[in-house]
Parts: sequence; structure tokens; C-alpha cells
Amino acid sequence: MSNRDSILNRNGKSENNHVDKHMISLFGPVDDDDDNEKVPRSPFILTGLPPEPQEGNIEYKLKLIDPNPDRLEHLITQMNWRLQEGQGEALYEIGVEDCGTFSGVSSEELEASLATLKTMADRLDASITKLHERKLENERHIVEVLVRKVPDDQHFIDLRVCVLGTVDSGKSSLVGVCTHGELDNGRGRARLNLFRHLHEIQTGRTSSITHEILGFNDLGESIDYRCCRTANEICDRSTKSIKIVYV
Repeated sequence: MSNRDSILNRNGKSENNHVDKHMISLFGPVDDDDDNEKVPRSPFILTGLPPEPQEGNIEYKLKLIDPNPDRLEHLITQMNWRLQEGQGEALYEIGVEDCGTFSGVSSEELEASLATLKTMADRLDASITKLHERKLENERHIVEVLVRKVPDDQHFIDLRVCVLGTVDSGKSSLVGVCTHGELDNGRGRARLNLFRHLHEIQTGRTSSITHEILGFNDLGESIDYRCCRTANEICDRSTKSIKIVYV
């Protein structure tokens, strides 16, 4: 799977790559192609993000504490729209103002905000997962939360990823590790799980286009062949399915 693809395009809009780039730099290192400088791994590297995008599936919220009924209904409608923009997934940045400034929230405010966020998600039959948390210098917190809802007309969110590479570049080993949850032993053990023909085992190379599947539940935990015997079982137990095709 191209992990970078799944998060760089998480707002569903190619024109918002600038926002995605700064999101990545907040929660991990990135290479800045503009000035060729590496952004170090630090929760304090930025004092803010670009202003909140009006379109896409990213929402900034300073805090969500005990909203009145009218405000709650508005927030639920807003969440539903963000989920539609992200084809079933939305990212909430708690402790961030609409202009992108990192104000942060206290521990008590964070707990109350997450409780409100869960109430909103429950109303939409969605789930929430805390992805990242950073503590600012003033001991206040900013948190990134994933909200996921399987569309009403689907059993799970379906993604398709194509893996390309030259011969002996490690495509089969990579896909084998991802789909079977077992590290390679340095001698090609991971790729053996994918081979379908005797000559593939003998040569160590796949001879045709191959399809594999990887699933995730609503907590973000992987569902693979460690716990399932068949692809159908993986789909039945997943809220997000990634179909991997490699050649």
C-alpha cells in the first residue's frame, strides 16, 4: 500500500496539497522540496497551520465543550458534510483555531471535546480514533482525530492500490508483510505467502498480476490473514478494505 497516498490525499482535493504537507510536518518529518531543508521531528516546529480549508474532509476545532442542542445539531451536520467530502473519513484537529493557530486545550477541555466529538459521531453511526497528540510548550494539547463512517450503500470503505516496481525491487515481500502481518526473514519468506504456482516458488518471482487484500476495523487495527482464513472473512470483519494489485 502506498501509505503516503492514503494520507496525502486525505482531504480528497488535490488543490489542498499545501494543507496536507503542513499536516504531515506537524506530526512527523517531511522533506521540503521548495528549499531542500528537512523539517526535524518536533512537536514545536510549527506555531500553526494554513487557514482551515472550506472544502475537503479536514476540520479545525479549538474546543467542543457542552454545546447547546442547536449548536450540537449544527456540528453534526457539519461533520456529516466533512465525511461526505472524504468519502467516509474526516480529520478533526482539536486545539487549532480556524485561522490555523495552535492555541491548544487543557487536559480537561480535551476530555470534554473528545466526549462531544464522540456524541456527534454516534449520531451519524460513525467511529472516532485518536491518531496523534502533541503537547505544546504551555502544557496545552493539540489532537488529531479520525472520524470514519461506512457509507450507507456500502459494507465497508473500499480503496484500491497498485504497486509497481522493477524486477527484484521487493514488491512481493512488501505486500506479503502488509497482508500477512509477518516480517520477512531476509530470505524471501514473506513473499512465499503470495506465490500461486510452483515455478514462482522456484524462481522467487511472480509471473502474473496478483491481487491481495488488507482490511482495517473501526479502531484502525489491521485485519489480515493472521486472523482470517479468506478474503471474504477479511471483508466481513473490516470497515475499510484495501485491495492491492501488483505486477
